[in-house]
Amino acid sequence: MPKQVKKSSTPNKSRSAGSKGATKYEYVELSKASLSSAEPCHFYGVIVDATFPYKVNADRFICSLKVVDPTLHAKGGFASVVIYANKFEDLPIVHRLGDIIRVHRANMRLYNNKRQFNVNMFFKSSWALYSTDKTSPLGQSVSDGPYAFSGKRSTHERQDSAIQQTLKKWANTLFASNNVIQDSQITPLS
Repeated sequence: MPKQVKKSSTPNKSRSAGSKGATKYEYVELSKASLSSAEPCHFYGVIVDATFPYKVNADRFICSLKVVDPTLHAKGGFASVVIYANKFEDLPIVHRLGDIIRVHRANMRLYNNKRQFNVNMFFKSSWALYSTDKTSPLGQSVSDGPYAFSGKRSTHERQDSAIQQTLKKWANTLFASNNVIQDSQITPLS
């Protein structure tokens, strides 16, 4: 008689990323991130402001960003992203506004009535920077992969390409129609 295998009543959450229909990360739109959930969230955002990483005490570095996506920009808002690390090398250096950041395992809270995502690099969080142009800020040609990321390697799933392409088109439209510096303010240098 064949041995019967007992099926579990709970779904298996450890499906491999290569199996059909499996995704390791479910990304949330910035305006729809839950304030009541204690679970870390994963998101994409277009960078509209950034600080260079700086030291706050003997063993802590910080980088602050402002990000938007179509859902949050439609409401006239932005979200702050504060990335904490023990080493300077673990933080992103943003060379160009308008590029895309992907963040895994961020905790969200309200700070001054604005959404703030806290990213702790010393507690398994990660980030990746994607160019909205055909070249990275340092001049290398880029495909769908990131030009900078935390850790030893970056993950890439089928859904990532679709999200990135959508955000790239939206970001290029946003920055083309909202020029911060007017042509009348530009003076050519000799």
